[in-house]
Amino acid sequence: MNDSHELLPLFRKVVDQLVFDRDQGTISAELCCPADFPAFDGHFPGQPVLPAVMQLVVVRMLAGELLQVPLEMVETGKMKFKGMIQPDEVILVKVDVEKIDGHWRAVFKLAKPDSVVATGSVLFKQRQV
Repeated sequence: MNDSHELLPLFRKVVDQLVFDRDQGTISAELCCPADFPAFDGHFPGQPVLPAVMQLVVVRMLAGELLQVPLEMVETGKMKFKGMIQPDEVILVKVDVEKIDGHWRAVFKLAKPDSVVATGSVLFKQRQV
């Protein structure tokens, strides 16, 4: 599963409680990946961790849900990955989206109840299907 587009249906199964406000450009959801979730394969053997690139897939998926269009990444802004997401952990994902010159900038935060896991921004454009 090298193409992240193939993982979108899988992530839809592990994302719960979508809350969005299209007028404000915000969406949030809970993410909880079971131990057999394919993104954990090989990263890392014996101590599975959700790869940062898969966290960005979740951000893209949620921004696309909010905007109701398929998205592709144009560039990344500053990002910090401060913690690990392990199997069965519940993570709150919040994404704020604003339109900038025909693109959308998504500012995101992934957090556990007691700590921030990741923050950053990504610039997206509509993906041609």
